[in-house]
Amino acid sequence: MPIRHRSASWILAACLAITMVIADGRISAAQTSKATEVSENDFYRPNEVQSIHLQVAEDELNRMRTALPERVYGRASFRWRDISIDNVAIRFKGNSSSSPTQQHKRSFLIKFDEFTDDQRFLGLRRVSFDNAVQFGSLFSEPIVTEILRDQGITTQRCNYAKLYLNGKYHGLYVNVERIDEVFVQQRLTDPNGMLFKVDEGGPGGNLQFLGDDPTAYERTFEPETKSSKKGHRRLVEFIGMINQSPAEDFAANLESKFAVDNFLRVTAVMLFAGAFDQLTGWNPHNYYLYYDGKQQRWQYLPWDLDVGFCEVAFGQIHVLDDWNAAWPAPEQQPHPLLDRIVADPVLLKRYRDTARIILDKYFEPERLCAILDAKYALIKTDLLADPFPHRRITNPEDRNYDDIVASMKKFIRKRDAAARQQLENPGQRPAMVRRPGGPPHQLAEKVQRIMRGAEKMQRNGQDVSPIQKVMQQVGPLLDKGRPDEAEKLIAEALRLVGEDASNVVPKTPSTPKN
Repeated sequence: MPIRHRSASWILAACLAITMVIADGRISAAQTSKATEVSENDFYRPNEVQSIHLQVAEDELNRMRTALPERVYGRASFRWRDISIDNVAIRFKGNSSSSPTQQHKRSFLIKFDEFTDDQRFLGLRRVSFDNAVQFGSLFSEPIVTEILRDQGITTQRCNYAKLYLNGKYHGLYVNVERIDEVFVQQRLTDPNGMLFKVDEGGPGGNLQFLGDDPTAYERTFEPETKSSKKGHRRLVEFIGMINQSPAEDFAANLESKFAVDNFLRVTAVMLFAGAFDQLTGWNPHNYYLYYDGKQQRWQYLPWDLDVGFCEVAFGQIHVLDDWNAAWPAPEQQPHPLLDRIVADPVLLKRYRDTARIILDKYFEPERLCAILDAKYALIKTDLLADPFPHRRITNPEDRNYDDIVASMKKFIRKRDAAARQQLENPGQRPAMVRRPGGPPHQLAEKVQRIMRGAEKMQRNGQDVSPIQKVMQQVGPLLDKGRPDEAEKLIAEALRLVGEDASNVVPKTPSTPKN
């Protein structure tokens, strides 16, 4: 049997006790008490550092590396505590791990039933270990998910994991629960509910209505459960309701079909945490839509929360200055759902009341900085031994993890001060910010084209560091009132991604990132 425990006494007891394997692939209920002492709750217990041991034959690793930027599965053995599983599938995960020339650690996805039908680990089909090299480093995902869960929002669990590859320490990772069919069955209210994933964005990813034809949305909204494979028509009805409900009926219609209060909480948490790479921020991706068929309501589930606590991203996205806590829909992109919430006085008041409570309870600087310090203390020794660069891939100016923590604390304090002032005196909804010197209206669209092009290059294994270096110079030039020089750099970056700098595309939803 592929699951084995190293205790000889347990093996003997298990041989006597196990009489069947239930349909979901777990060891049967007749297993001994030792096997039932641990569960997926132990694996994802907050503020713990797990130790994961992976054994992968060298030829398998070479095959996985050679295939990049395509991410192919290899065969491996997996061990956590005294539970070992043979014949599991392993591959690199995410765009940041796809480039053959990547210098940072690569993320891993482990799939237990790829080669052995119905095989599970603590009931889970898949586990993932994220490299945490984005703006939020190893801290954003654990902090944000803990806040969301404390607010009663069902979301992924996570902690930390020391990963050992073929007996050698391979670095510290964020151990993040997968949102998939098992998650729906175990964690959500309707185990047969529909789940759609918006990964890289695309048409309709910002919940803009594209017409009644479900095929227009299929590339963007990926079905993650069996029930959702034929559920795009119901999804289209929901998106149509968001966009087409008369103003006087919008709040009631939304309330009847959507978990509004949960979404308002998520919106506030994402804003205060600076998690801009979401539907609620600048880039309409990195989320799931779940449909509970029993209650006939939709629910928004954010994911991939390693982008946070960043004041200015890519030299151009001014997360702090351009994301107003009292008016949560950034003006730089169309947001059909948030725009309609903001335009409804009752819903806007509900959001602001929710935001004030969340700001006071979770984002008070001394409290949140203490949590950040505690997480850093928990993993600092393991980070010192991490064999990979001690900096974020998005922030080449980092020197070490002390720098990273200091920059996040700076953001926390500035965000709190600005948010309190904005919520106290909302004023009129801010217009789109024009940076010093009046950059052209098309600048944001050009930056989005650069980001999409860089993502495509990274997936194809091309070096994007020259583009990053160029874009790091754009923001400071705009802040100094030198838009002409910034425009020249934008044009250079467009050429680096293979686009014509003079070709301005119409305003459409953006599609970036991991």
